[in-house]
Amino acid sequence: MAYLGPSGAMMPPNRRVTLEICVDSADAITACVGLADRIELCSGLDVGGLTPDPGLIAFAAGAGIETHVLIRPGSGDFTLSAADLTVAVRSIRAVRDTGLRGVVIGAEKAGRLDIDALRTMIAAAEGLDVTLHRVIDVLADPVSAIEDAVALGIRRVLTSGAAARAVDGTATLNAMHAAADGRIEIMAGAGITAATLPKLLAATPLAAFHASCSTRVPLTPQYPAFGFGEMTRTLDPAELRRLAALCGIGV
Repeated sequence: MAYLGPSGAMMPPNRRVTLEICVDSADAITACVGLADRIELCSGLDVGGLTPDPGLIAFAAGAGIETHVLIRPGSGDFTLSAADLTVAVRSIRAVRDTGLRGVVIGAEKAGRLDIDALRTMIAAAEGLDVTLHRVIDVLADPVSAIEDAVALGIRRVLTSGAAARAVDGTATLNAMHAAADGRIEIMAGAGITAATLPKLLAATPLAAFHASCSTRVPLTPQYPAFGFGEMTRTLDPAELRRLAALCGIGV
C-alpha cells in the first residue's frame, strides 16, 4: 500500500521496513548483528538511555553493524546546561573520531526544541547521520516541531507520537508523517514489539521502527539490599528474532 503526502507525492510503502534496536551492552550488540538494520547505542536504558562509555563505543565500532550513539549527558529532563552541552559536544566528537555512523541528540527549552543547543551539537556532528530523539514527545506541539527539525538538517525523528506507546500515538504519528512530507524520516519507537508492529504497519505509513526487545530479570537479594537495584534489563533474543522476521531481516 502506498500513501500520498500533502504535496501529492507518493510516499514509500510500509515494507521493507527498517528496524533499529536500542542496546546498552556488548552482548546485545552482538545479538543484533544480522537481525537489525542498525543499533542505537546507549547506557542506562532504565532511565531512558544515556551516553555510553568509550569501551562500549569501541566494541560497537568493531561489531559489524551500523551504529548510532545516543548523546545524553544525564538522566532526568532534556534541558541542557552550558556544562552539559560542552560534555555533549565532546562526546559527539569522540563518536565521529571512532568512525561510527551517527548520533542521536535532543534538547528542550520551555516546551520547545532548544534550537541553539541543537545547532551546536549538529555542527560538532558534521559528517554524521543525526537523529532527533524522543525529546519531541515532551514538547508543547510535537507536530509543529517537525519544521524545526527539517530546518536544522536532521535526518530522522524518533517519536512515540507523544504517547506512552507508539501504538497509542498513531494519530500524531500520522500527523508528523504528513508534516514531514518526505523531507525527514519519522521513526516510531516506544513499546514496539512483535505484537504491536503489525498494528502500526496497518495504522500508519511509517517505514522505520525502533525497539529494545528487552526483558527484565530480578537480581539476587544481595543487590537490592545494597542499593544496586532490583532488576536487570537484558535483550530478549526470541523477541528480536520475531521482530526481525516481521521486518524481513535474516529470512
